[in-house]
Amino acid sequence: MRGAFVGVDPASLNRDIAVRTRAAETVAAEREGHVRLRGLRSRRLASHMRRLYAALIAVAVAIVLYRALDPRYSPTSGTHGIDVLWMIPALAGGAVVGACLIVASASSAGIAGLEQLGLPALPVESRAVANGLTWAAIALLAVHFTSSAFDVLPGGHRLAGVLLGVLFGVGTFRLHRHAIEHEAYRTFNLVAMLLAAGSLASMSITPTGDWWTHNFSTLGTSNDLAAACFNIAIIVSGFGMAGLTALLTRSLAHGPFGLRPGARTVMHVLIALVGISLMGVGLVPIDTDTDLHNAFAVGAAAAFALLCLGVQLFAPGIPRWFAWFSYLSLAVEAIAMVAYDQFGVFNLTVFELVAFTLVFAWLIALVVATVQEHRDAGTDAAAPPRGIRRCLARPMTASRRVRPEPLASIRIDHGTVAVGAACPGSTAPDRRRRIRRIRQEVPRRTVRLSSVAPPQGPPRRRRGLRRSRRGGRGGRVESRHGLRHRRNRPQR
Repeated sequence: MRGAFVGVDPASLNRDIAVRTRAAETVAAEREGHVRLRGLRSRRLASHMRRLYAALIAVAVAIVLYRALDPRYSPTSGTHGIDVLWMIPALAGGAVVGACLIVASASSAGIAGLEQLGLPALPVESRAVANGLTWAAIALLAVHFTSSAFDVLPGGHRLAGVLLGVLFGVGTFRLHRHAIEHEAYRTFNLVAMLLAAGSLASMSITPTGDWWTHNFSTLGTSNDLAAACFNIAIIVSGFGMAGLTALLTRSLAHGPFGLRPGARTVMHVLIALVGISLMGVGLVPIDTDTDLHNAFAVGAAAAFALLCLGVQLFAPGIPRWFAWFSYLSLAVEAIAMVAYDQFGVFNLTVFELVAFTLVFAWLIALVVATVQEHRDAGTDAAAPPRGIRRCLARPMTASRRVRPEPLASIRIDHGTVAVGAACPGSTAPDRRRRIRRIRQEVPRRTVRLSSVAPPQGPPRRRRGLRRSRRGGRGGRVESRHGLRHRRNRPQR
């Protein structure tokens, strides 16, 4: 032994190497256990968040249904009280919508638990239909409560409502069916839906009149239930966005996207800034402090712009369509700002709606793009079963040869075919017993087919090979082609 190993006992050296190996294995096992525990905790937290958001959406839907059902209710006059006759069906409808959203956003384990309770199986298409119908109803009712703003368009508010309802319904149905297995999408879908449902509830009962002629934040200035619906929806949605930063970008760290060092942290900070800015917009209404309210709105727009600009800088391997979508979203936001601020094409309400829609659409597209290219641990797809041995052909050795079992049997007399395969992982006595039983059941005129069985009869020779036989006297040899020649004569 030379160098550093001179004078070292081989037994002590082996013992040291074994101790180090065990220590490394222990550290790796502890690290893997911490990762699994962290993933389990995040999934439980996301599950509780989905239930909370579904319950809040159910409350908003109940408010909207009561406003639509009660014919005597008027938002501008506060003299009319709450009618219990219309409150009961409104609450029932909200509860049904909340239960449907919980099921539509549940994981595969939750769906399996429902099936164990004896409830009917819910396929992916049914859950996607429920999600699409909810989004379509939100879009249609939003146009209904702001019908005066769409009357100037060709076809009026009816055509606009139908077009927006079909667009939102079909789009969210296809998106939900495609990405339903991914926990980040299911959770963030409810975050975006809560903002839309809370805004819709505020639109239905707000006493501010034509609020869309001023700005979108006017819904939170009435100091009543309508303002509470709008502000609480924005605050809780911003909190959910800031809390889901790790879940939204988890696939970037494990996928083939070439994520640069520190890029995920920067994306976490920017997405959290967008969520915190939304919370500030809800906490500080525009009539309380206009400058601070506008500062929060500008901060959200600036953080979103940095995300769109640096998407390829953060992850060079990001899908190309998502990079183009990011640049297009930034261009649309810039064009909307210039059209509102410089040319006065539309008011602030339209610009705010465009900005909110682009932010939530970009985050959902980020989740879909990353999990589509890399199926990470965030999916809830059923894992392949373990412990099942495959039926593969066992290699035949010289010491022990087992006659291969027939893969199929063809009954010529009746014209029927019976196919059966056996797993070679069983023991030899079982195999022989099974072979004998098959031989007894097979009738007389049955042809056995086997992919590995040797051909019956003498071996066949390839055509064209020289095959000669001895014939006649004097050592003459007759070839298979009928030509005679002497044995010792060289052949051409």
